[in-house]
Amino acid sequence: MKSKILITGASGYIGSCLYLYLKKNFNIFGIDKKTTKILPIKKCNLLNLKKLNSFLKKEKPDLIVHFAAQSLVDETINKKKYFQNNVLATQNLILGMKKNNLDNIIFSSTAALYKYKNEIISEKSTLKPLSTYAKTKYKCEKIIKKSKLNAIILRFFNVCSSFKTNKKILGELHNPETHLIPTLVYKNLKKMNIYIYGNDYKTKDGSCIRDYVHIKDICSAVKKSLVYLKKNKNKHEIINIASSTQITNLEILRKIEKITKIVSKYMIVKRRSGDVAKLTCSIQKAKKKLNWEPKFSNINTIINDEISWIKYLDRLKIKRKFKNYL
Repeated sequence: MKSKILITGASGYIGSCLYLYLKKNFNIFGIDKKTTKILPIKKCNLLNLKKLNSFLKKEKPDLIVHFAAQSLVDETINKKKYFQNNVLATQNLILGMKKNNLDNIIFSSTAALYKYKNEIISEKSTLKPLSTYAKTKYKCEKIIKKSKLNAIILRFFNVCSSFKTNKKILGELHNPETHLIPTLVYKNLKKMNIYIYGNDYKTKDGSCIRDYVHIKDICSAVKKSLVYLKKNKNKHEIINIASSTQITNLEILRKIEKITKIVSKYMIVKRRSGDVAKLTCSIQKAKKKLNWEPKFSNINTIINDEISWIKYLDRLKIKRKFKNYL
């Protein structure tokens, strides 16, 4: 009999991709504050504890993958909204799980918790959450640890690209878009101005080094985590999920140009305050505990799958907004 898996935030970028990825091997159902025509998810607001309790009592999932959150790292969003959608929602979910004797949870956290020191980050690295988003994610982690549930906390690094099946394609669609990969690919294809922040870092070409992980690899990491929690009880693991590869902003731009055969219109501007030269991650714990490693996070695969997503949105005539952001 297939395990019954509940995904919260199932209409979001990662949640919807995970839904498609897992549905062949598990009995999947998703909830969110809003429904979508793409997937058969149910409407359920985690801030309504009474309705959440009723829902969990009725459905009795074997495991919950908790992705529901205010996800954009944008300080212009009201701090109260972050607290409600991240901390209070997680608190309610844990209370609902306890009330209904549900034990297993996977929580999506973030690399934004770490203090950046231009060194390879491990799970033992110093934490220093700065943004409201990161601070609320850290509070959620502490709530889950205190609950003593059987839990895995996955700290994702830069998730990117699209997820394709035979019938569907899903990808990032933020408004405005602030993430680097979709910004670079889109602006190259549309021959728009591109801004590179800083070329005076101590890297091979002077631009920042980052660590990008394909959405398919994120989904496979969650699947491995499901298997791990099913086999192991009374666990509380924190695991970084990344590609563990190093690539600069300018290298990504050159790779895009090679694939699209379009020369980018870009200019170097002053580096942003707070940016570090290098941000990469060790995935040794993920390999050891989950028997996981990335298979799709080659930069060429990431770029080609992002191009497919952009062309799909173009066919649907969906307009996109971008910040001057890298």
